[in-house]
Amino acid sequence: MDKNLENNVESSDFNADKNKENLTPSNAENINENSSAANLDVDVQNESMESPSDSSENLGKGKTKKFGGKKKKNSDSEISDDTDRNSLYENKYLTKANVFSFAAGGFGQNLIIGVVNSYILFFLTDVAHIGLGVTSTLMLAARLFDAFNDPIMGTIADRTKSKYGKLRPYLAFAPMPLLFLTIALYLPPNLLPASTKTAYYCIIYILWGIVYTIGDIPFWGMPSAMTPNPKERTNFISFARIFHVIGGALPMVLLPIFSLFFGEKQPMSYFVMAIVSGIIGAVLFQLVFFGSKERVKSSVPTPSVPKMFKELFANKPLLVIVLANAASFARAIPISAGLYLSNYLLVGVPEGLGESMVNTLMVAGFGISGFIGMLATPFFTKKFEFRQIYIVACIVGAATMALLTLLAFTVGTYMVLFIIGFFIMGLPYGLVTNINYSMIAESMDYAEWKSGRRTEGISASMQTFMNKIMTTLQNFMIPLMLLIFKYTEPTSDNLRPEQSNLTKVGLTLIATVVPLIAWIINLFIIMLYPLHGEYRVNMYKELAKQREESGLAAEYAAEAQN
Repeated sequence: MDKNLENNVESSDFNADKNKENLTPSNAENINENSSAANLDVDVQNESMESPSDSSENLGKGKTKKFGGKKKKNSDSEISDDTDRNSLYENKYLTKANVFSFAAGGFGQNLIIGVVNSYILFFLTDVAHIGLGVTSTLMLAARLFDAFNDPIMGTIADRTKSKYGKLRPYLAFAPMPLLFLTIALYLPPNLLPASTKTAYYCIIYILWGIVYTIGDIPFWGMPSAMTPNPKERTNFISFARIFHVIGGALPMVLLPIFSLFFGEKQPMSYFVMAIVSGIIGAVLFQLVFFGSKERVKSSVPTPSVPKMFKELFANKPLLVIVLANAASFARAIPISAGLYLSNYLLVGVPEGLGESMVNTLMVAGFGISGFIGMLATPFFTKKFEFRQIYIVACIVGAATMALLTLLAFTVGTYMVLFIIGFFIMGLPYGLVTNINYSMIAESMDYAEWKSGRRTEGISASMQTFMNKIMTTLQNFMIPLMLLIFKYTEPTSDNLRPEQSNLTKVGLTLIATVVPLIAWIINLFIIMLYPLHGEYRVNMYKELAKQREESGLAAEYAAEAQN
């Protein structure tokens, strides 16, 4: 780009950003209540998403401009049916192939990540026997390295140009290498030389994380790239996430099944599970490339990498979501530590019920409740804002863990108490997990509103960065607490050593007090989320106007399915 032109573009961006910063809820209150602009309900989460054609040309001056039509005075006149039909926010863009491929692909992707996140820590410490110290160091180093690769991958994706778009090429590549690395990660340790066993698992784990990143970031950038309609996008993500969660929970059923054939804590149980899950997951994940289409475009050129990162860190909604979830990583730490709880802590377990089955019952309760929360998400988002839902969910989650803490330290660590407690906690966890994705997608609209640029790649990278930081801290905190509370590691001669009372106290804290604190932290941070009320309404009005003036609205209308 010519240097003068580039300077003009950046100057224009700066002025646009400056003007938008002045658009606050207090400014919005000056809008004449009788104007159709003020009566416009643009809330994505409400049942009726009205036309952006009501966007105010001069906010606060009592005049509105209907794009493609005439100016209208303050009156009670309705939006025309023709405008309603052609509204960017009423058009539907997603095909059945788009919806199916994203739901099925996410099922496959989460099946693979579920196998790794649910079992790799326990596999390395209690099956491969590479030691708690080595495992905790590996978890922290490998996943932090992987997490900080995410913004790099997001930047690469945003700057990619191909006939398939900027995201889909990576979705064509990633699934098959991910399959082979998942299987390699659970290779039985007896097939490896003792001198190279630790190095092997460390290298494979790092490679697995890199390849997963290559596919994960473009995958989560696709919802915002496939439809410009935020209402359609919210419903789309909520629907697809149901299948994603089922895929992620399926390994909890698979391991007990394979353990019936190969035995508890036997390497072949994990290896066969990895083969089956890897094949099914990779094939389904590959469908996203074939069934998706990138429709949403930026109205201004891609900026330099430094400017891209500057805009990223100016995106307050995105940063609040990432910080809220990263800081509260321990909300689900009892689920990650489930096998330690079932093997060494829980009492009142019926005779003949294996440890992996006890863990499955806890995780299944948590997963079923979370699934119900996800099913209920569209109902709640029609009536309440994301921020409101999130705040209430945090209160419910904290209250549940507070009650479980009281019961665990007074009544005892009975299996039934933990199954019920995790079941109740799953409902708010399912809600916040589901709306996290919609809120991050909404932050991409915020970025477009501020700069005119879509940043699916780098914004989605912050989402995956958030998820990996959460998993990394969980997988680091569990072995760290086990070390602090003098956990006795199993050996080949003693697969289930008796744990001391101190260790059992540590496990109880992991299962109760730690998630309680996490929910409270989550509550205070999420209250800072800015996109709510009139500020959010006016953001979408202005964004609709920008798209109309740049010609993008007409392009999107041509892509509509209705």
